[in-house]
Amino acid sequence: MAEWRLDRRECLSWFLVIFWSAVIFVSVPYVRAAVDYVRQHWGAAVFTYLVAACVILVLAATVVLLLKRRQNSLAGHVWLAAIFGVVIYQIFDLQAGSPVEAVHFLQYGMLSLLLFRAFAHRVRDNSVYAAAAITGSFVGMLDETVQWLTPGRVFDLADIRLNFTAVALVQIALAAGIRPRRISGWPDGLSLRRLCRLAAVATAFLGLCYLNTPDRIAWFSARMPLPEFVANNHNVMVEYGYLHDAAPRVLFRSRLTIEALRRLARDRALEGARVLDLYRPPERFSDFLEAYTPMNDPFLHEAGVRLYSRDIYLQRARDATDDDWRHRQFTSAYWENRILESYFGGLLRASSARWPNALEVEITEKIDTEGEFESWVSRHLITAFTRQQALWFFVCAVVGLLLLARFFGSWVPGWSKSASAQTMHRDNEQQDA
Repeated sequence: MAEWRLDRRECLSWFLVIFWSAVIFVSVPYVRAAVDYVRQHWGAAVFTYLVAACVILVLAATVVLLLKRRQNSLAGHVWLAAIFGVVIYQIFDLQAGSPVEAVHFLQYGMLSLLLFRAFAHRVRDNSVYAAAAITGSFVGMLDETVQWLTPGRVFDLADIRLNFTAVALVQIALAAGIRPRRISGWPDGLSLRRLCRLAAVATAFLGLCYLNTPDRIAWFSARMPLPEFVANNHNVMVEYGYLHDAAPRVLFRSRLTIEALRRLARDRALEGARVLDLYRPPERFSDFLEAYTPMNDPFLHEAGVRLYSRDIYLQRARDATDDDWRHRQFTSAYWENRILESYFGGLLRASSARWPNALEVEITEKIDTEGEFESWVSRHLITAFTRQQALWFFVCAVVGLLLLARFFGSWVPGWSKSASAQTMHRDNEQQDA
């Protein structure tokens, strides 16, 4: 009877993991509308304060629970305070960019707790924390993939890192702060094999994301039917490119080399100018992104995005009431225009988008042209390594993890016959009694 009750509780724990993961995935198509509604009625800052309030409540509840259980370890409380401090700092740090991203801490913090509870039915050594963290990170990658496959949503490697951070911080809080009594000891061969296999699956999936570049999507589109919004989506998983020096201390990223940019700007000047003039009004920018994507025309896509960014920076500068904000917006507009003039010159001169000399002189007087500047356009491009290097890294990592799993598997027989499993059953029988 005790064994049956254990199985039932374990099934329930994993059901909760699957259910919560499904809630995250199913909400993807509706999150954008919900976020826009909240922003319109209460402002974006509400996400920051709501998540921070939830985190503080969780900390208070955790401390009360530890006191009731008479777990008054000073080191544990210090760890909890430090981890919750890190979470609060990151939540408010996100406020400067996208406050809604703070919700990831609630989504994946809860998932992390549910995963620990599910794994702890069978895993009683300290590897349970790593197993939960790896699995939670894998779910975070699946979440981003679902977003990539959803019209109107985007795939973002930064969100994968944020999901991992939320999952890992909860596991550190459990291991160093709460210290569950039933979890102790170093992992045996079986636990290490489990970790290697989980890590191999997560690494392989992340590798597939790093290799899912626009040209790969185009290759698959030519050989198998894909949904149109996938085949022609301007949002891609990852892209590789080049980091260029536009001037001393001025950097920008591009999918193309300097030589290719200048050649295309010359050869496609008239055609490209007509396109830029047609889609230059801000209300037509979304139409431009659908018509000219990184897959079907990387050159015009970059030119249009860079031109739109320049115009938006200039408009923000003219509307600004804060002097520092106005200065930064003018600076961004100035350097984006310089990049356009230098590397998209033929295209820009043939269009109606070129700045008159008087405007350029006016803006130059309002900025510090000696400062450092890095363009945000195409900033997501990976320039530190190539796709080929990424391929070999992930292949070697996955093979290495699988070889380690095979090595650790020789330490102990199958789980059902292991001494740790028998000890676990006895512990649960005593608890049930």
